[in-house]
Amino acid sequence: MSRVYANPMVGGRPYKAEFTIGSGKERRRKTKTFDDTKTAKKWLHQMQVDFDTGTTYEMSNWKFIDYYWHWVELYKVPVVSQNTLDTYRSSYTHFCKLLGTIKIGQLTRNNLQRYFNELGMSHESARKDLNHIRACLRDAVNDGVLARNPAAVRLNIIADPALTKSDDKKFMSVSAFKKIRNFLLEYDYQLYDVNRLALMIVSQTALRIGECLALKYDDIDLLHGTVRVDESWDSVHQYLKQPKTKHAKRTVPLPPKAVAILQRWIGYHRAMLFKLGIANPQHFLLLNRRGRLPVAKNVNTSYHQLQSRLGIPPKFSTHTLRHTLASLMIADKDISINYISRYLGHANTMITERYYIGLLPEQAEQTDATVLRVLSQ
Repeated sequence: MSRVYANPMVGGRPYKAEFTIGSGKERRRKTKTFDDTKTAKKWLHQMQVDFDTGTTYEMSNWKFIDYYWHWVELYKVPVVSQNTLDTYRSSYTHFCKLLGTIKIGQLTRNNLQRYFNELGMSHESARKDLNHIRACLRDAVNDGVLARNPAAVRLNIIADPALTKSDDKKFMSVSAFKKIRNFLLEYDYQLYDVNRLALMIVSQTALRIGECLALKYDDIDLLHGTVRVDESWDSVHQYLKQPKTKHAKRTVPLPPKAVAILQRWIGYHRAMLFKLGIANPQHFLLLNRRGRLPVAKNVNTSYHQLQSRLGIPPKFSTHTLRHTLASLMIADKDISINYISRYLGHANTMITERYYIGLLPEQAEQTDATVLRVLSQ
């Protein structure tokens, strides 16, 4: 029997609706709280319609992994990039291994926390899985499949330290950064040095590697010394896409030395491609001698090789250049956080502050010294 009654839970919404079908062992029940009886009755009616037509009510009996993939195909495939879709597929693989037999209606905080306890992935992978679970189950509640979201409460991410990148791999010392930067600014670039030229650009602009690889000749304003960012290259799936967020479309200043390098490069690059008979109809700045844009992971490998050449432990990724530049700017009191956020293409200043403030090794050492001085007074 379905009914609407006063919610006995103190502090919650005043009315509770209960939809029940079957009896005995076959009985199934859903409940949801409401602010008024009219809305509660509408919900009961919709539950009855869904049951009669075999739609959302029956989905609560699906395995979670089946509902999750149905949700990805319905809500995500039409709107997300291929790279983002790959993260949903990766989460699906993890769910199949550890949540494969659990029905969506049987999910609880306990079995979700057990999932993260046993996952054994990096912090970033676990964080993405948690975000995907929460979003999926939130829509399940909105669609009437579940009465509540068991992932909406606090869940602890248990990461494998061996797979999680520590801060000392995210931010290099200022001296190491300057050694790399100076080498890249003094280097004589040839056509086979496209990967290294990409590193120079990132070291001077803090662009994401996909944004750098997507650059075209006319994105470089040699007269005003700026770089325009309005596309990103997905080197895994081989296509141009819109930047990460609408805020990622931006124009950033280019230091004079970098302007001089790129001015020489554009003329040289055009002439060499013509000489080799390599077409470049889209005027890509970093097209290589095989007529292709570099692969991001290969640029990263080139960066590791450069670190070894300069006597630096080869543990830093290309993104470290962006992280380190951002922290250097934040350490300068004359540069506002609003400017830095726009420069990096962040959606808001909270992202900038969360990831970059106080993480340069030198900043930590200086702060430690200040604390010791205060404690000793």
